[in-house]
Amino acid sequence: MTFNCVSSGSSGNCYFLELDDRVVFVDCGVTMKSILSAIDITRFQGKEIQLFITHEHHDHVSGLKPFINRFSPKIFASEGTASALYGTVGTTSHIYVLDGGCEYDIDGVSVIPFDINHDSNEPFGYRINLGEKVVTFATDLGIVSKEVEKFLCCTDVLVLESNYEPKLLEAGKYPAYLKKRIASQKGHLSNKDAVKLLSTICDTGLGKVFLAHVSEENNDYELLENYAKYCRKNFNIETSVLRKETPRTGILF
Repeated sequence: MTFNCVSSGSSGNCYFLELDDRVVFVDCGVTMKSILSAIDITRFQGKEIQLFITHEHHDHVSGLKPFINRFSPKIFASEGTASALYGTVGTTSHIYVLDGGCEYDIDGVSVIPFDINHDSNEPFGYRINLGEKVVTFATDLGIVSKEVEKFLCCTDVLVLESNYEPKLLEAGKYPAYLKKRIASQKGHLSNKDAVKLLSTICDTGLGKVFLAHVSEENNDYELLENYAKYCRKNFNIETSVLRKETPRTGILF
């Protein structure tokens, strides 16, 4: 199986997994041009396309209509997200509705959506078991509860939000209400909270960790690379940073 990141950050998020006869996408907050520039999609021919949506915010669904027109995927989301997307996909009947905390076998793909804290309509993280490998997506979450934490353990690849550095957010140009929203329990996860979480779950069998959904305004890639280095050295976890401007595709695991 390969892990692929088309884009990760405040302005657009799109990831996908490839295995033999299927391609599993998580979010489509980018243009079709971005997808086409990241990978030769002729590799998708004859494969089943699935799309799991975490929530309805623009940076996660902005490319949804062109994506549907191009690939005719099976789409999965929470009932709240499906309702919020009413009109975007024509009707909610286009979306298979999932319940948080339940395990689903979807055409041979085992998926557990789990509830997360974010200011959207019933947002999900996803734990996906594909080809005996587990990939977990946990971004756009203000806090990591003990309930969420259990879904992040024992995973071959963890895509974990590391959105902002508190001092940079505080000193930045955003208005006070937006700073408060980002730092709230229904906002985003900070660098320090991401590292703290990894210190807690590092002994649970984690494989690769990608620090993701990095803010363009309130974070710094060089600083984040130092955090990743710290995690590699102190927690013995293979940790790296997903940069918006540098797609990461074909990562075999």
